[in-house]
Amino acid sequence: MNPDPAGRWARLLVRVLVVVAAGVMALGFLGPGEALLVSSLTALTFVLLWLRGRPRRGSVPDR
Repeated sequence: MNPDPAGRWARLLVRVLVVVAAGVMALGFLGPGEALLVSSLTALTFVLLWLRGRPRRGSVPDR
């Protein structure tokens, strides 16, 4: 049932690096509170995109 676990971990690692990089850049330019906000919003964006891409239960696939 695991089609490509190595690719999944690579994508997860890249997304974590993007969140960390966004936080570090915001920390350098704005401050610690804003860096936390930017990191949180970046992580939330990835979670929402992941949820959007998941198939819904009970839905009929497009033909």
